Amino acid sequence: MIRRGVLTALLIALAGPLAAQDSNPRPPDRPSVAQDRPMQGPPMPPLWSAQAETEQEFAACRLALSLMGTSYTVEPALTDPADRDCGIARPLRVTRIIPGVTLTGNPVMRCDTARSIALWTQQFLRPAAALLDGAPQLTALQTGPAFSCRDRVGTGVDVPKQSEHAYGSAVDIMGFDFDDGTSLTVQPRVGDGNQAESFLRAARGTACLLFTTVLGPGANAAHDNHLHLDMAARNNGWRLCE
Repeated sequence: MIRRGVLTALLIALAGPLAAQDSNPRPPDRPSVAQDRPMQGPPMPPLWSAQAETEQEFAACRLALSLMGTSYTVEPALTDPADRDCGIARPLRVTRIIPGVTLTGNPVMRCDTARSIALWTQQFLRPAAALLDGAPQLTALQTGPAFSCRDRVGTGVDVPKQSEHAYGSAVDIMGFDFDDGTSLTVQPRVGDGNQAESFLRAARGTACLLFTTVLGPGANAAHDNHLHLDMAARNNGWRLCE
């Protein structure tokens, strides 16, 4: 039998290490920092890539431009180093939109945008010009920028939204030149009912058949001196023509 004193001594000896262990509990095992972080997928593609056409669509668009006599050069893929959401996958620099009609600014745009401008010029603008006194020939569209990495202007909203210009899907038309040396500049309508105003009304109205957005004088102050035409995607073919 173990004497009571010896047993007490053994209990005291065992209690010491146990107490020390309890007073400094070991922290539970944790996963590494890398394990703590959620798994990250591939980076989100830039917004402009959603508007990029396929190779087949691009080829079909270029064929249409060739048939209409458009002169252009294919440029390298275009992005803005300061904003990854601006760019064009397959940009074109357009100099002549149809035979005899140039774009004064040689703007850079998507092929779809160029095709709509060419159809508008061929089917509507040139025939309308021939109805003016003296039947002048349309020789140029005065173009402002097409591709431009910026937000929309004149919307009055607090949170800016990317302009269609940032994707090469928009172009600004400042005026029209004719072979008799005259020009018609886009400007606010005054209601005098002359031929110049009728031509500008016709140009603006027919553009709505080929573009999903047409903004000009009267829409807001930012568009008093040009027609903004763009190819924004909207549900059910809805168009904004102001």
